[in-house]
Amino acid sequence: MMTPELFRQAMSLTASGVSVITTDGPLGRSGLTVSSLCSLSMTPPSVVLCVHLDNRVLPTFMEHGVFAVNVLADDQAQIANIFAGAVAEYRENRFAVGEWTTLNSAAPVLEGATCSFDCKLVDFKDFGSHRILIGEVIALENNTKSPLVYSERAFHRTAALTAV
Repeated sequence: MMTPELFRQAMSLTASGVSVITTDGPLGRSGLTVSSLCSLSMTPPSVVLCVHLDNRVLPTFMEHGVFAVNVLADDQAQIANIFAGAVAEYRENRFAVGEWTTLNSAAPVLEGATCSFDCKLVDFKDFGSHRILIGEVIALENNTKSPLVYSERAFHRTAALTAV
């Protein structure tokens, strides 16, 4: 029988990249950590991510209409924890750690991330407990750092990758 706990356990066995999603605008800067990012289309270049409907920063993302996806490098686990709300001293100022800049929109881009996508929110859909956000990529920045990975409810560094 399918249960939420059984599903959660199975999903914990998968490996995902870790991203900090950020926005800025009239309501101020906001951000959160996600591991639910994937590409949607090459034409137009676009991404999909999922945010829990109860997340306190979701209304800010919807109001601003822009966001940046900062795919974290393997030396940025502290930033992942900060934007997940796991570090009490930074809950009120999550942007105090790291160097932040912008690309085309006002959304904060993290220096040293593996890559960053500056996005315009073009659509969304609510499904179950989450809102699926679709962002069209309007600018990006690449880096050569290895990505941070989340699996088995912990952050990991990748070993040197070998094609098979």
